Amino acid sequence: MFYKENKKLFIAFGSSLFIYLLSCFGAFDGLSEIVAHTLYNALGYTNKWSHSFGPPWFVNMVGDISALGSRELVFIITTFMFFYIKMLKGKKAALNFIFTVITGVIIIIITKTITSKHEELYIKSVLVETLSNFPSGHTFIATVLYLAIAKALKTKLKFEPINNYLFFSAVIIIAIVGISRFIGSGHTVTEVIAGWALGICWYSFAQIFLAVDHKTIFKK
Repeated sequence: MFYKENKKLFIAFGSSLFIYLLSCFGAFDGLSEIVAHTLYNALGYTNKWSHSFGPPWFVNMVGDISALGSRELVFIITTFMFFYIKMLKGKKAALNFIFTVITGVIIIIITKTITSKHEELYIKSVLVETLSNFPSGHTFIATVLYLAIAKALKTKLKFEPINNYLFFSAVIIIAIVGISRFIGSGHTVTEVIAGWALGICWYSFAQIFLAVDHKTIFKK
């Protein structure tokens, strides 16, 4: 019964985990090279000192878009959304939202720490510096954050148009943040796909975890 009610989440979790593992083994490296070569041919490098693609105005625009997944903006949005959800839906919904996002942040920090090439890591470097390019942190946290917002704000009516609007809005933001990361040469396509996949994987698992009646389990 529980599986049937959450079948889509289980499918999303399994498929995204599989895609993430493929990215770990370099399955999308060929695609990354093709995209990078295509961008270079179409836009060229910004200048001889940089490997970013396109003119300065284009680089700035891409940077503004990718900021939707930045540490600072994610912190601000998460904080304001927590209190808004608490007023709108109650304490439980707000705590579920913050659990999904904050635990996601911890997961991406741990993942980047594991894949980091830094010989020594300090608290400052973990919180401020780029530990590793794999996976794309902006893409991961944008995936988790905006899906969590859509889930928290949706109504209980199954066919309510606003639910579809919230979901598709989240998908569009997640997509453009990821695309901006490799168009801006901050990451390869492989790293962005890994960010998307790991983000969906964690979000799906979090929703499955939150849907479980933990009181009943502990009583048993």
